[in-house]
Amino acid sequence: MHIDFHAHLYPEEYLKKLEASKGDVRIERNEKGERIILSMGAKAGPVTEDFFDIEVRLDRIKKNSIDMQVLSTPHPGVDRFSPDESAEMSRIINDGLAKVVKKYPKHFQALAMLPLIDTRLALKELDRAVLDLGLKGMCMLTNVAGKTSDSDFLLPVYERAQSLGIPIFIHPTTPLGAQVMQEWRLAVILGFEFDIMLSATRLAYSGILERLPELHFVISHLGAGLPFVIGRIDRGYDDPTCGIKTKKPPSEYLKELYCDTVSFYQPALMMAYRFYGAQRMVLGSDFPLLIGDLPGAVPSIEAMDISTEDKEKILGGNVQRLLKLKT
Repeated sequence: MHIDFHAHLYPEEYLKKLEASKGDVRIERNEKGERIILSMGAKAGPVTEDFFDIEVRLDRIKKNSIDMQVLSTPHPGVDRFSPDESAEMSRIINDGLAKVVKKYPKHFQALAMLPLIDTRLALKELDRAVLDLGLKGMCMLTNVAGKTSDSDFLLPVYERAQSLGIPIFIHPTTPLGAQVMQEWRLAVILGFEFDIMLSATRLAYSGILERLPELHFVISHLGAGLPFVIGRIDRGYDDPTCGIKTKKPPSEYLKELYCDTVSFYQPALMMAYRFYGAQRMVLGSDFPLLIGDLPGAVPSIEAMDISTEDKEKILGGNVQRLLKLKT
């Protein structure tokens, strides 16, 4: 069974809320009349029918050897609004995703978005999304309104996710300093990758990964450059001026993360395979974003020079285990 863990769907009601927004996160129309999502200097879109029409999506994934997608609605996220607006948008997103799962349970599962800027509201929505709606995990951004993944206000959410036995998918968003990345979509091309590495490394350095060993994080894009710079990250552990107090080097915690395979570049995939191992990699397409590759997602794994057993883990077995899906 081929399960695409990194795939996005934008419920229509959520898109309407973004169109009504006048802030830094909003939707505007381009010269063709297409909807473009704007977020703190980054653009996404155009918002074609692939983003919201589930019937069109179902046909597309079947044609590209995908049996199931795990849907999320991350970037631009809900954290740049007031707590009440953020909570309302989270409910709209989660209700929309749950409707899709209810209609096509064999082809779609979903991850909840939460109003993380308000811990009380986030915990309330997390319980509703998982216990009432049946969503299989939660999705968060690499920074929450500019605050890092190791911030104290997030700890109760992490603890609750661990007690519920659900994974947390960390998806990139516009990093701080994006004003120097506006040309050539650099906020998305490079800024997203930096924020992935920063988020994961802070979780390791701060001791959160050590403190919550039963909580499973899934990071995007093979962990960006983490496997490539892991030696440098471990050097920080050996440097007393860095002040890292974990019992083991950061690499020992970081290699326990899951990563999705949104890269499609064979040398990068093989490096991630050597660092994380097949048991920690999950198939991803980043559909329907233009930077993703639905047609190339499954073939990129099938082309890897690894055993058939390991390919099966990456293509779907790991997600079945992670989300406790019935085979």
